Amino acid sequence: MADGDINRELTELRRQNRQLERDVERLVQNDQLTGLMIRSAFINKIDACLNDSRGQNIQSALIEIGLRDLPQITGALGRHVGDYVISALASRLNQMVEGDRFCSRLDYWSFAVFIPKLTDALEALTFAKAIISSLGEPIDWLDRKLFVEAGAGVSLASTTDRDAATMLIQSGLALKTTFERGGPGYSFFNPALALAAKRKQEVLSAVHTAIEEQQFTLAFQPYFHTLSGELAGFEALLRLHSPTMGHISPVEFIPVAEESGLIGKIGAWVVAEACRVASAWPKDLMVAVNFSARHFMEGSLLTDVHNAIELWSFPPYRLEIEITESTMLGDTDFIMSQLSALRELGCNIVMDDFGTGYSSLSYLMKFPFSKLKIDRAFVQAIDGEPKMRGMLQSIIEMSRHLGLKTTAEGMETEEHMMALRAYRCDFVQGYLTGRPVSEVDVAGFILSRFAKTLKDAATLEVEMPPAATGTHSRFEF
Repeated sequence: MADGDINRELTELRRQNRQLERDVERLVQNDQLTGLMIRSAFINKIDACLNDSRGQNIQSALIEIGLRDLPQITGALGRHVGDYVISALASRLNQMVEGDRFCSRLDYWSFAVFIPKLTDALEALTFAKAIISSLGEPIDWLDRKLFVEAGAGVSLASTTDRDAATMLIQSGLALKTTFERGGPGYSFFNPALALAAKRKQEVLSAVHTAIEEQQFTLAFQPYFHTLSGELAGFEALLRLHSPTMGHISPVEFIPVAEESGLIGKIGAWVVAEACRVASAWPKDLMVAVNFSARHFMEGSLLTDVHNAIELWSFPPYRLEIEITESTMLGDTDFIMSQLSALRELGCNIVMDDFGTGYSSLSYLMKFPFSKLKIDRAFVQAIDGEPKMRGMLQSIIEMSRHLGLKTTAEGMETEEHMMALRAYRCDFVQGYLTGRPVSEVDVAGFILSRFAKTLKDAATLEVEMPPAATGTHSRFEF
């Protein structure tokens, strides 16, 4: 073989090797399904851009795009259809990215675009809106059209104080905010989001610790028969005092427990603890326990209630299961079967916060409720808005016609009490009649109320004429 032939072959081999290296690099750095950069390559390229521009006072933007409806499509039609949708959306996104901008497929549900040089924040906003609009257009699949709802989170950065990893964290937090608002749409990152995320992680850690080290406690708020003023029972209220964070409000830790899948464990403990404490009370006093919608959907609630009742030999008729309307917005048949089983067990089912939901009247006809708890907003409005007074009275009258008892929450003034008595509300609960008390104080509270009832009854025997004896018009809270 001549030298020239050998040289030509060597040159061709080198060319093929270089092409093979480029092909391998492309395979390593690009997603197989969409051809877009994978996360690690995307991060490396962003950091390279930021380093090249450092000190030049250039602003950049990272836009993370999430696909809300993709899991439903994949679950209903199969993974292959989900892959088809992703490929179609990736193609649209890639066609929109021009010049020095570049994009990535971060994971199965999300993409990202990096803009190395921004004129101003409005440019990032405009591009984010364009992406959302484009990805929201229908996708043709066989004889149907598929729709995906997209949302965006935007992180703005100066090249002097940011890196790719930080920007991805920030855009992710902004995207989460978008979807929490209901989406589609976009959100810009701001430092408050990082503080909120940090606080949420701290609360989650406190919840884990509270479960492991039994740091949860219950407080008990009394409620009363409206006309007689006699004690009817207590609502069990969950409390968390962390050794490191102090008191954490249920408004804060309950959603965290729900999101993390811990609410079932907590709910099981609450109902067992409530039955334990209430088993020492007089037999006519009820205990009410709030249950999360997530606990119902986990499927363990019925077993948890049954176990608590069996463990403490607690009469089911003394246990009130309180649920909010949001509980019924999920799998209606699944929820109904559990509520019906609880009623058959002997428990009372209570709709909490009535009047704040979307279609409460239809639920009253369908679900096996025994009582309504009227939201405090109606009681508070007694002081001012006449229309709200009328609505409150109508709710109580409607409940009576449906054979349901009523409890009014948030009673704080004598005017509230007088109005609720006039409207013939069955039970009242609020600061006027009693604030939540700890377990150790419940016994003393019960004894004090029992003594007051005896005193009031004796006063009635002395002061009231025989024909009126036995009425309760003179009882006070």
